[in-house]
Amino acid sequence: MEWIETDRAALPAGCAAPMQQHGRYGEACAALGARPQHFQLRRGGDLAGSALVLIRRWPLFGDFALLSRGPVWAAGVSAETRAAGTLALIRQLRTQVRGVMCTPESDGAPDPLEDSDLLPMVTPGHVARLDLTPPRNARRARLHGKWRNRLVRAEASGLTVRHAPLPEDPDHWLLLREAAQARTRGYRRLPRAFTHAWTTHGGRDATRLFTAHSCGTPVAAMLFLRHGASASYHIGWCGPEGRRLNAHNLLLWHASDWLASRGHLRLELGTLDTVGTPGLARFKLGAGAEDLRLGATRLDAPGTRPLARLLRPAALPAYASSSASQ
Repeated sequence: MEWIETDRAALPAGCAAPMQQHGRYGEACAALGARPQHFQLRRGGDLAGSALVLIRRWPLFGDFALLSRGPVWAAGVSAETRAAGTLALIRQLRTQVRGVMCTPESDGAPDPLEDSDLLPMVTPGHVARLDLTPPRNARRARLHGKWRNRLVRAEASGLTVRHAPLPEDPDHWLLLREAAQARTRGYRRLPRAFTHAWTTHGGRDATRLFTAHSCGTPVAAMLFLRHGASASYHIGWCGPEGRRLNAHNLLLWHASDWLASRGHLRLELGTLDTVGTPGLARFKLGAGAEDLRLGATRLDAPGTRPLARLLRPAALPAYASSSASQ
């Protein structure tokens, strides 16, 4: 089973890939110093799987590869093929780099690396994902009662919602306010330079910024990144008036409605951390999001396979969320 490296990103037909496996992500990360590589696995001429791999140099260690939320598989590919294919790609990468860090997409199936001899580093994480394929009425009915009540109050509050692509401005007011918010609350997120790179490389269709206004003044905003048939919540900001008026409920509802109308199949809302940020987790689940379990993060590097066999089945450290908070 051999993966073919290609010059361009490609996804199996009908796949709604996570942000980390879309070509725009590779372009944005390349602007920050990573080296993206694209791989394809074909069976009988058809594209069975694809993978975006980021190569970074670690001081004193050399080049390491990161395979995050991949590979992406075509519908109907068996769990056995997914496991064998993922391992084959990791082994192939090891001929080029010092080590490989992999967090595979499980998408409701068993972790494809569960029985491998790769060293587990972090327990499986969880992300919140909204299914945008049901009709609007069905998506509205899926909202939890308290969440829906807040939305109703926000709709009656007089807030005005506007949306447009994010301007190519590295000092856009949302980026500055969200950066200050992150420092105050102490949460981690992708750097502001990543957002600017995504915007400049992806073009007008790559982003959608939803802003709630009260008396003409912005009181809350949510930025979404668009990538093929999927979209991802990226960053948000909410002032005191926006929190009082439940502006983020209104913005998320408008955004999900607009994305669904543009053909997006799903919307990811980021990691779920019920311990560190329980309020944010309730907000995401209240919006009707599913709890999607990812595979564990594993490392393949010199000396890790014997250690992995020695430690099995020792418990892994608790999952550390890096969710962007609002």
